[in-house]
Amino acid sequence: MKKLILLILPLIFLTSCQITEEVYFRKNGSGTYNMKINMSGMTGMFKDVVKKDSLHKDKAPKKYDTLIVFADVYQKNKDSIEKLPKEKQEFFESLKDAKMRMHLDEAKDEMYITYEIPFSDIDELANVDQKLQQFNALNKNGSKGMDNMIPGYKVSYEFDQRHFRRKVTKLKDSTQNKASDKEQFLKMVQYKMIYHFPYKIDEVSYKNALLGADGKSVHIIMPLDSLLKNKDLLNFKVTFR
Repeated sequence: MKKLILLILPLIFLTSCQITEEVYFRKNGSGTYNMKINMSGMTGMFKDVVKKDSLHKDKAPKKYDTLIVFADVYQKNKDSIEKLPKEKQEFFESLKDAKMRMHLDEAKDEMYITYEIPFSDIDELANVDQKLQQFNALNKNGSKGMDNMIPGYKVSYEFDQRHFRRKVTKLKDSTQNKASDKEQFLKMVQYKMIYHFPYKIDEVSYKNALLGADGKSVHIIMPLDSLLKNKDLLNFKVTFR
């Protein structure tokens, strides 16, 4: 599986792709962070690459749906984790309910990877990027290499019954370099952010944001290259009624 994932990574930049970051908030500040890397529409290219791999010429997968639960990965690495400092052990413990799904269905031309990470408060959401990277690092079943598709950034959040604020404080230098190296391809990748709140929205500072039909969600979409070049695009404030 790992080899198959690494084989398709170069193709991601040669076709249309959408990365969706979707966050659901509850009134107490807890919620769920979701990320979906959707490569549907390119299963034909995937099949051609697999055929060139001598290990899979006669057994290319036509359909699979793999769910990876962090609790299982944690259990396999438990001995190593227990030797880490207490702070890092607590960090991994906070990932116990995280999940990753890898889906391919050639008949339906579907291919995507999803991440689901619950958080108990706004502070846990702030290090979700670190959690994604650690999830990939510990997973032995094939997600290593997907780090390049996850925009790495450090974000601070504020959330209460009056407002929500998202502020980027730093972008990873390595990610910025990748943006310049593959600029023409990254323009084809759309990055979408959807934030669901338990309150009605009064105003959003991001000028191109759209509101959901329920009046409680914000939708923002932009080319990935623009996002990586200008961190300020990720800064916005939502005011509630």
